Amino acid sequence: MSGDERFPWHVEQWRRLIAARQTQRLPHALLLCGPAGLGKTAFARRLGAALTCTQPDPEGDACMSCAACRQTRAGSHPDLRWVQPDEPGKMIKISAIRELSSQSVLAAQAGGYRLFIVEPADAMNRSAANALLKTLEEPVSRTVLILVSSHPDRLPATIRSRCQAVRFTPPPGTLVRQWLSERRVSGDAEQLMAVSGGAPLRAMQAAEEGWIEEGRRLCGELEALARRSENPLRIVEEWQKRPLILLTEGMKRCVSDLVRLASGADRSSLYHPGLAGDLDKLIKNIKLRAIFNFYDEVLRFEQDTARNLNVQMMLEFVANRWLQMTRPGGQ
Repeated sequence: MSGDERFPWHVEQWRRLIAARQTQRLPHALLLCGPAGLGKTAFARRLGAALTCTQPDPEGDACMSCAACRQTRAGSHPDLRWVQPDEPGKMIKISAIRELSSQSVLAAQAGGYRLFIVEPADAMNRSAANALLKTLEEPVSRTVLILVSSHPDRLPATIRSRCQAVRFTPPPGTLVRQWLSERRVSGDAEQLMAVSGGAPLRAMQAAEEGWIEEGRRLCGELEALARRSENPLRIVEEWQKRPLILLTEGMKRCVSDLVRLASGADRSSLYHPGLAGDLDKLIKNIKLRAIFNFYDEVLRFEQDTARNLNVQMMLEFVANRWLQMTRPGGQ
């Protein structure tokens, strides 16, 4: 996927921002928000390129041929800065936000906009968010902050209230099916749309990484643990062999489906509608509160892995909690 790819479900958001630019009403801070897999980072990259370009086309896009565009493509434009974690899944350091703040008061070297893209913005800890707040409270002319987040609820309300939200939502199913078909994505489109929550880029990722198969495998492993037909240590060993992010995301989807079924939610909202029957058997003798508590444990597991804690120990804890939940009288 190219960094400046244009997605058909971005049309309205793009038109609105380009119109704001043309009338000199571009907000000093934008929050690109919505579920993962909708191309928000690509949109931020496209917008950054457009705002630094000296010869934008009639649709407001970067010409990709001027000196500014060549610098942007090379990642060396002096007025376009990205603020990201040092490693995926880690936190954005307060030092990076302080550097952003010190640079934001400087005039653009190329005479246009000075842009700072914070992605993912929800990777800021409280100290970093507070440092950014000071910059948001004292906006500088022709300096634009672009925050990108799939979890805007994790940002302090004081940050959100000072940004203009640009919301992205999953496009209609017909558009997603067409988009997947044009890219020759293998797999059942309906299942891919379900497991990805209708987000096209995640549907493509799901096909490439085998999310449907992983969900089926996890469901079978949880069922085996509940029936006491498998050694828990062997299951934990199997979990350790898989990519950690694939396992954690898959477990979140499976347990989320259990929560939805136990709550009586519409089955069409499941990530794995084809496994509804098997999942029903899993929750048959488990109280709703216990399933919610287990979902919280899975979320904690995800957060702890980002802090480099002992993965094997955490997986054993998750398995033991599931065993306690599914033991008769153990809730």
